[in-house]
Amino acid sequence: MLSRGPPRHHHVVTYLLLLCREPHQRLEARMCPNESEVSAFAWLEPRVLAAIAATADGEETLANVPSDLPATISITEIRGGCSSSTLLPTGTLLATAPAHGEDVERVSTGTKFALRLYLEALGDKGQGQPQGGITPLPHGRE
Repeated sequence: MLSRGPPRHHHVVTYLLLLCREPHQRLEARMCPNESEVSAFAWLEPRVLAAIAATADGEETLANVPSDLPATISITEIRGGCSSSTLLPTGTLLATAPAHGEDVERVSTGTKFALRLYLEALGDKGQGQPQGGITPLPHGRE
């Protein structure tokens, strides 16, 4: 939202779509993210990813968000070289930047764009399936 002025923070994110026959549980168990780059990650179902991608910064209400989303999602936090699972309210990932006032912790516009491309690449294969994607949750605001 450049109407708020030049960005004060930025980071570079590289997105990769990996097609693999290995179940996500095995892939997730082998994840070893660098703690200086990632504070947490989560495996999210396509319907949760679609809800995140549907949110738009500057809107007062959440449009196109299904009412049957889980109340919480499990995330893996990385601290002190150890990982631990915790529950995060799904609404945290649906937060949007307000049109006016202080910015909030949220999923970036770039990540939402990448999620939409990912979901398009899944096409009908992702409907109703337990597949999803590892979503890194970076330090600080996006």
